[in-house]
Amino acid sequence: ITPTSGTADQYEVTALAVTATIAAPSGTPNDGQRLILRIKDNGTRQTLSWTTTSGAYRAVGITLPTTTTAAITYASCIYNSADSFWDVVAIAQI
Repeated sequence: ITPTSGTADQYEVTALAVTATIAAPSGTPNDGQRLILRIKDNGTRQTLSWTTTSGAYRAVGITLPTTTTAAITYASCIYNSADSFWDVVAIAQI
């Protein structure tokens, strides 16, 4: 899964049926830019892994989920240009 940050502020995955790696977003983000990831599986829990190197995701006050919840997972991210990370500041799973 490679979100596009240059043209959208929400990235949606529907009917996820396999293990997925969430890669660093493509595009050139701006400092403070928001990005919402919405991942819906196919009714079966799926394993998630997150790219956590520079330019990708960093958990801030939360834990990045390692599985979906057989429903929808939301991740709210804010781009931090000083550190070159998408800071994930909220996770909601329903």
